[in-house]
Amino acid sequence: MKTLARALCYMLPYWGWQSAALACAVVVTAAGFVWPFVSMHLVDDVFLSNDAAARRLAVLYRITYWAIGATLIWSAFGLARSYLFARAGEGAAADLRRDLFRHLHTLPMKYFDRRKTGDIMSVVQNDVEALQLLYSSTLVDVITNILMAAVAIGILVWKDSRLALIALPVPVLFGITLAVFGRPLRRAGRRVREDTGKVQEVLQETISGAREVKSFGRAGSELGRFMGRVFGLVRSRVQQAVIGSGNWSVANLIAWGGMTFVVLVGGVNLIRHEEMSPGALILFINVVAMLFGPASAFVNLYTQVAGAVGAADRVFEFIDAQPEVEQEGAAELARVEGRVRFEGVSFRYGEEEPEVVRDVELDVRPGEMIALVGPSGAGKTTLVSLIARLYDVRKGRVLVDDVDVRSVTLASLRSQIAFVPQETFLFGTSVKQNIGFGREGATDEEIVAAATAANAHDFITELPKAYETEVGERGVRLSVGQKQRIAIARAILRDPRILILDEATSAQDSESERLVQEAMGRLMAGRTSFVIAHRLSTVLRANRIVVLEDGEITQVGKHAELLAEGGTYARLHALQFAAEPVVGVRDSEEHAS
Repeated sequence: MKTLARALCYMLPYWGWQSAALACAVVVTAAGFVWPFVSMHLVDDVFLSNDAAARRLAVLYRITYWAIGATLIWSAFGLARSYLFARAGEGAAADLRRDLFRHLHTLPMKYFDRRKTGDIMSVVQNDVEALQLLYSSTLVDVITNILMAAVAIGILVWKDSRLALIALPVPVLFGITLAVFGRPLRRAGRRVREDTGKVQEVLQETISGAREVKSFGRAGSELGRFMGRVFGLVRSRVQQAVIGSGNWSVANLIAWGGMTFVVLVGGVNLIRHEEMSPGALILFINVVAMLFGPASAFVNLYTQVAGAVGAADRVFEFIDAQPEVEQEGAAELARVEGRVRFEGVSFRYGEEEPEVVRDVELDVRPGEMIALVGPSGAGKTTLVSLIARLYDVRKGRVLVDDVDVRSVTLASLRSQIAFVPQETFLFGTSVKQNIGFGREGATDEEIVAAATAANAHDFITELPKAYETEVGERGVRLSVGQKQRIAIARAILRDPRILILDEATSAQDSESERLVQEAMGRLMAGRTSFVIAHRLSTVLRANRIVVLEDGEITQVGKHAELLAEGGTYARLHALQFAAEPVVGVRDSEEHAS
């Protein structure tokens, strides 16, 4: 009930729409009860009446008008009721999606490290859809059937209180049925949501990795993995259906059995004692049938509510996930010069996991270019991620212009940092929108200027719609070099003081590599830059080379110094850069000095 109440709180801003819809529901319910009274008068005042034919015809015409009028009112107000409830329900679901999406971008990176994309998508899409049913059609049915049941019981007591006592136990037994089946239904609904998320995980991974699946001929094995998750979902859905059907069957038996007994007792009283007219008994039987309708409907409604509560559990578990934390009273970080200092920094991803960064001490001057070198898993990417607080240090401090990054707002800190990753991510929108992602509100002229500085303007103008060309999902319609230059243009537009680059030019042809290197040179000019280096040319341009091994800094210096020193850098150079011609070292060192 606590979860359900929390979910229904999203309906509160739409109380006006709900109130209007409830008024329509009252009219619809009242119009629905016209027909039982029409049946009573039809039997007593038309079919069994001893009055003259003309009088009986007049009654027939009059109750026909009532029936037609009630039908028209029922239809018109029923349509209005459905619209109003749908409007409120859709608004509540939209608010919930807004909160989920907003919260999504407040979560720390460690949350995304633990959860799969497909599972998160399932919460935002499938689970909200289940709640949307609760907000719209389910609430319509609940309120309408509650009104119908209340009026029906009132009519039964009014017509024959003793006979009504036979009918009234029906909702009591129905409530017992709900209590028996409620908890298993909720568990089954949650399992369905979880298994749906697992199916979506595999589907998302397979679609994203379509190239790898085809290249390695693994379509068959991926189908097996996918169907394994699908069969798990099938079992969960079948279990949910069986439990729901059993619930419905028991309640249905109770409702129909109660109505049959009412018919029996009412018929005996009519035959033996004539306490009710035939028309009144027909009215009573019809009203009991209307009471049976809500009873049956509540079983289905409860199944839906149980499924929605299972979805709500997952939704609120997501919403309750701890967001990124800012210190109380965190200050805005003013425009910085770009000095970055690591003081005894250590970090691990989990309490039980080993440290991936250990006791790092490094002082980077404004405008300095630092190349980070080391074997895979040495902690290079993790170390630079600490600057923008994608992760928080476990020990020590990271300072920007002598200010601890934990003491300033995340927005002001990250506004002065730009990332150019190795695997460039582009949104499935236009080239213009992808570049403009670097700074909100950038003008067309600023976007073109950034693209020109990134050596991207020429190829963009050759695209079918130039800057308005859609790049496809993750930029699939562009080459690696083109995507890299768009990412650089995005960073240039941002005009950051601190740059973090995961250099990626090895998969490009010589011309593309040259254009990217030129663009990167313009981007890094006058800015503090951290480059996770894969290419010899980048290492040579660095003011200092920092060698990381097992999360620790083992060497710091220039290219020639580190080669002469031997150790890890010399070994990596021999293994990774031996094929590169070592030219321009002296020029590079003179430039660095």
